[in-house]
Parts: sequence; structure tokens; C-alpha cells
Amino acid sequence: MKRLFWLAILALAAPLGAAAQTKPATQEVKETVEELDPATGKVVRRTTRTYNVPAGTAASGTAASSTTSSSSSTRTEDSSTPTRAASDTAVSSFLREKVVVSTATAPQLLRLYNEFIETVRTERSGWKPADWERAAAVLSSLNARYEQIRSSFTLDDKLTIRSQQGEFQTLRTARQLSDQISNKL
Repeated sequence: MKRLFWLAILALAAPLGAAAQTKPATQEVKETVEELDPATGKVVRRTTRTYNVPAGTAASGTAASSTTSSSSSTRTEDSSTPTRAASDTAVSSFLREKVVVSTATAPQLLRLYNEFIETVRTERSGWKPADWERAAAVLSSLNARYEQIRSSFTLDDKLTIRSQQGEFQTLRTARQLSDQISNKL
């Protein structure tokens, strides 16, 4: 059983390792616009657009987000990072320690991701939609720094960070689905 586990890990890591070492001429960017109901904070409509940009260029600012009186929009890339990143003060408040994300080194950033996901795991049960948005903004700040110093991470660290990013999205989506189901009952 243990051998099968390691073979599965190796099978997944090999393509990721090869992809991490090559730089494509273009990179695919997914942009998701979520329209939220201002009263409940729940997603009313979600639109996803995929396009390619030259590798190494920032895709932010290429599409405008719109706001109307009945909805607000949040643009995300790769469905995991909100448009507006949290300030260092907001990140510090969320993680309950003084943090300057823009100067975080690779080991510090890895520790911040660990603290972030632990905070989400322990506190999520009582969260309202605004709390999830705040957490998404914190994750966006961490992700922005990650993209700046990504080459400093080992493959294992990259996989750890990606799994934590995915776990956050899974927990958030599960909560949204749970809320939608409970509202229909």
C-alpha cells in the first residue's frame, strides 16, 4: 500500500517537475468574474474566461471588473486569487502576527501559507461571506509574493503551496454549496 502511494506521488510529480523547469512562450490565464448578491454575499453568477499572455507578464489589469447597484464583481486569476490583495495590515490581522508580505523570503512565505491554511481550518465554521472574502484577499497577497519569488522554492515546497491553495478553494466552495443547499431547504 505504501509503495503504491509513493508510485502515485512520483507519477504526479514527474510531469509537474518537468513543467516547473521549462518556461513556455505564453502562459494561460483564467479570469473569473463573480457577481455577488450584496445582501447575502453569495455568488449569483460566475463567468470564466481563458486567454494567453506572454510568459512572465502580469495579467492583472487586462480586464475591467464592473460593479452595479445589485451586484459586485471580483475578478480572479486561476480561480484562486481575488483582484484586490490584502494590505500588510490586513494580512497581519488575519494571521495575528506582524507581516510584511512584500519582503517575505521563501521559507517565511512557506510558513505564512501554513499559518494561513491552519487559520482557515480552525476558524471557518463561523465565517460569513465577508470573512471568506477577507481570507481570499490574504491568500491573494501571499500568491502575489509567491509569483515573485517562485524560482526560490523547491518542487516539494511548490507542491505544498499549491495543495494549500487548492484546499482553501475546496473549503470555500464547500461552504458556498452548503449555504446554497441550506437556503433551499
